[in-house]
Amino acid sequence: MNDKTPLKDHSRKYLTLIVPSRTVMRLRGMLKVILASIIANEILMTAFLYLAGMIDPNVPHRVVSVFSFVTCFLVGSWLQSDARRAYSMAREKGLIAPVDDTHRSLGITADCPKRWLVILHIELNPAAVGL
Repeated sequence: MNDKTPLKDHSRKYLTLIVPSRTVMRLRGMLKVILASIIANEILMTAFLYLAGMIDPNVPHRVVSVFSFVTCFLVGSWLQSDARRAYSMAREKGLIAPVDDTHRSLGITADCPKRWLVILHIELNPAAVGL
């Protein structure tokens, strides 16, 4: 018996995700990434403008725009890669019940340490996880 098979482990409680269509899942995942990128960008932009204003009060708009674009891109990429890594770790530790042919749902244990990142990865890549 494989002790990593989550369906055979009756001591854990799994929370089943209700699975909408792939398009809805991807849109919801991308919306989360975009909103997190915008919020992080605003916070970092405020700090950047404050510090740059201390050095040169007339900071060119081009510099501010480039900083904003790069910040959004890096935060979005970081969040997606962190979600991918969290999903891989949860799968290796047996914290995710696989999708079977009888029902189209995925179980994630309640004690999964980075559960929201695992859900984000599933939303961004529903086909990759078998949904």
